[in-house]
Amino acid sequence: MAEAWRSTLRRFPEPRPLHHPHRCFYLLLVWLISLAFFLTEVAGVEGRFMSSKGCLQRERDALLLFKAAIKDPSGRLSSWRAQGDDCCAWTGVVCQNRTGSVLVAELNLQNPNTNYEEKTLRGELLHPSLLSLTHLQSLNLSYNDFEGTQIPPLIGSLHKLRYLDLSSSNFDGTIPPHLGNLTNLRYLDLSSNDNSYSATTVHSLDWLSGLSSLFYLDMSILNLSDVSHNWVSTVNMLPSLRQLNLQYCSMNITPLSLNFHLNFTSLTTLDLSGNIFTSSFPNWLWNLTSLSSLQLSECEIRGMLPVEIGNLISLTHLDLPWNLISGPLPDTLWKLKHLTHLELSFNLLGNSLPMGIMNLSSLSTLYLRNCSLIGPIPSELGNLTALNTLTLESNLLSGLIPHAIGKLVNLELLQLSVNSFEGDITEFHLSNLTKLKDLILSDNPFLTIAINHNWSPLFQLELISLGSSKLGPRFPTWLRSQKSIMVIDLYNTSIEDNLPEWFWNSLSIIQILDLSHNQISGILPVSLESLTKLNYLNLGSNLLQGPIPHLPSNLTFLDLSDNAFLGPLPPTLFTPQSNYLILSHNHINGSIPSNICNSRTLGHIDFSNNQIFGEIPQCWKEGSGLGYINLGNNMLFGEIPSSVGNLMELEFLHLNNNTLKGNLPLSLQNCTWLLVVDLGDNKFSGNIPSWIEQSWRQLRILRLSSNMFIGNIDPQLGYLRDLQIVDFANNKLSGSIPHSFGNFSTMISTSDEQLPSFEVIKMVILEEIKSDSRSESITLVTKGYQLTFSSILYLVKSIDLSNNELIDEIPEELGYLTGLYTLNLSRNNFKGKIPDSIGRMSSLETLDLSFNNLSNIIPQSLSQLNALSHLNLSHNNLSGNIPSGNQLQTLDDATIYIGNPYLCGDIINKSCFHRNNTNATRKQHTMSSPMLSIYMSSALGYFVGLWSVFVLLLFKKKWRYSYFKKVDEFYDKVYVTVKIRLNRIMND
Repeated sequence: MAEAWRSTLRRFPEPRPLHHPHRCFYLLLVWLISLAFFLTEVAGVEGRFMSSKGCLQRERDALLLFKAAIKDPSGRLSSWRAQGDDCCAWTGVVCQNRTGSVLVAELNLQNPNTNYEEKTLRGELLHPSLLSLTHLQSLNLSYNDFEGTQIPPLIGSLHKLRYLDLSSSNFDGTIPPHLGNLTNLRYLDLSSNDNSYSATTVHSLDWLSGLSSLFYLDMSILNLSDVSHNWVSTVNMLPSLRQLNLQYCSMNITPLSLNFHLNFTSLTTLDLSGNIFTSSFPNWLWNLTSLSSLQLSECEIRGMLPVEIGNLISLTHLDLPWNLISGPLPDTLWKLKHLTHLELSFNLLGNSLPMGIMNLSSLSTLYLRNCSLIGPIPSELGNLTALNTLTLESNLLSGLIPHAIGKLVNLELLQLSVNSFEGDITEFHLSNLTKLKDLILSDNPFLTIAINHNWSPLFQLELISLGSSKLGPRFPTWLRSQKSIMVIDLYNTSIEDNLPEWFWNSLSIIQILDLSHNQISGILPVSLESLTKLNYLNLGSNLLQGPIPHLPSNLTFLDLSDNAFLGPLPPTLFTPQSNYLILSHNHINGSIPSNICNSRTLGHIDFSNNQIFGEIPQCWKEGSGLGYINLGNNMLFGEIPSSVGNLMELEFLHLNNNTLKGNLPLSLQNCTWLLVVDLGDNKFSGNIPSWIEQSWRQLRILRLSSNMFIGNIDPQLGYLRDLQIVDFANNKLSGSIPHSFGNFSTMISTSDEQLPSFEVIKMVILEEIKSDSRSESITLVTKGYQLTFSSILYLVKSIDLSNNELIDEIPEELGYLTGLYTLNLSRNNFKGKIPDSIGRMSSLETLDLSFNNLSNIIPQSLSQLNALSHLNLSHNNLSGNIPSGNQLQTLDDATIYIGNPYLCGDIINKSCFHRNNTNATRKQHTMSSPMLSIYMSSALGYFVGLWSVFVLLLFKKKWRYSYFKKVDEFYDKVYVTVKIRLNRIMND
């Protein structure tokens, strides 16, 4: 309205001095006209709240046609009725009070976070009937559902539109250039939903040139990859633009400098987050001197922050996390006196906390997570009294936490976790922080929480996280005064105490409770069921005992592992909200109740290492999101139910160490996402299914050891490229090792995969930050011992086919597995020689070929296995010299060669040159005797014949003269012949 008033005044020339009589009249006329326009605008504004009695029938019919063309499952447009109603009174419709024309259609979902699927409008949301609303100025269809259809070109015919919001409405295809016809448009929001990348593509932005009056543009999460080379020049045609949001638009190019004049210098907000530019900062940014907010997170911007950042004197909000910005930061940054928000997390700043920050007296939020900062926190930080958020998490900060922290009287969030602070944190640090809501000091192993147990703080915390710091042995009684607490994280804090009764009574609004990895004893109270807001409970790795009581109905995550709970599983364990259920390593008995299948949200079950008996329920349903099942080390019997095949999203299946029997059900081939299958130590029988290669293409670990499988190993298994652990030991498998076992790609690779991309690094860090107690583990026999691998499981590469009935020779192709760490083929019936190719297995640490029928010599190539630390070739028919050199020199235990009577060498104290060493050496001497006689006879005959000639020439003078005469004649003839030929060659 004020802008309209100013634009009216611009239509008239500026007034001249008032001494001319007619000019007073002109001024009065201007004032009256402006007043009339003002009143008209006021009437229009009032029309937003007042319905007109003269609702235009044409526009009323158009709105009814629109309603008929869409789906409205929640009845949001129920007030739009065909009979007797004024359309200006309908939900979302605002009319011009004087004329009754529809000016505004606010059809967006008001609260998209609640029941979005049920309340959204669906279908043809831009129906041609809207063209009848010829005076429409504002159209908001955000948070509805276009059902993947394209924005129709007819949108360009609503010429009077000033406000258009189609954000988060699931449209697809391309953006029509007809939007450029909306020359009156001031506000345009086409952004997609934040939760998913849109398939909507923009092939050209030329149509933006028609929107010269635009001051707000949001196209976030649309695909702008086709225009990433010229988006700046296009936006440059919008001189009135104030706010530009282009987050996650798949743009990978931005010009570092411009060859044209920058026109959109009135821009106040620029957000280009999530576009992987992989470059330094563009130079033209520093000419946008009106910027108050600059957001460039996750852009892979490299190098140092330029000193030109100081040009942005109006900047209040600087958001640059998840880049590759290196330090030091320029001094000009600390001269931005209006800066209130500074976010530089996940960069490579290094060095100590910059002292220049202390100059930012207006700073209210400071985020410096994971910036490789070192050294102590300077006490001068306490001068930033406007701070309400301080996050220095995941750095290398050390030393004492200064008492000056207590000067930050406006602080609401203090996050100093994952550092190396030491000393004590006491009530003197915190007593003045009366507004504190979130206290996060976890993962500082040298920090002692030395707060007086009788202290009653003035703040009311909503979140406290002190995990992996020194807090115990007593439970902190000062928490008794905290009535607003929703998150308690005290894992691994050396608490050796019972949980007091008041603690459970003070948790009425608790949502997350983690007391794991302590030595808390006692039993859980019956009142636990009354904590209806609790959705995350982790009490794992404590000394709790007794039965598990009834649990809260909204619980989604439950970890009671590594305690001494006993009794059956409680009936309230499986709720519709259950997601993670981890009860491993207890004394729980009884059977698995069938209502385990009722929870559609259940994603993780770990009941391993208990005394659960009975059969696995035959109740699993399609549509379940269950991805992890671990029922290992129990007393389950019977067969795997066929309904397990309905778990289409299953990735981990552990049923090891039970007494399950029968063939593997055919329905398991429906579980195509399986990564780990551990069925070892059961009584399964039959052949290993031939469908595994076709159905479990993602498989990484297959453990079927200690069962009763028979038959040949299917060669197709060798084409499971990602397989890294194959354990078929202790079965009754026959036949030979398939040559295709040399194809395992993961076992072939010796070097690390290529360095992870920036996105992968980011996800790894995020996953480390999340609290997830699931620990995948597998027990394998390696180096002669039974070992359990968990945290490094992804590194293990092993093949164990020991103790079967396999025959024939060991295939040469196994030598291709240069990344394999363990190869165990012991206790079979292999024959022939040890393949030379094994010497190429450069990563091999364990090689066990004992108790077979291998013969011939030990290949010298074994000495090339520099990583080998465990070797067993005992009880075969190997012969010859034991090779030495390199790593084999360190394997000096003679028992690894025992049971090979024809071997010789220093390590077993048998000389390879003693005639009576072994049967093998006697055979070698016997075989070499004829050849030796031949050589000796030849030498003797040659010697005797030669000396006979010498003796005759010595004693027979006539023979001597004749011999030397013949020699001289032969010499002369050869000399003349050679001389003549040399002369001919020279003459030619």
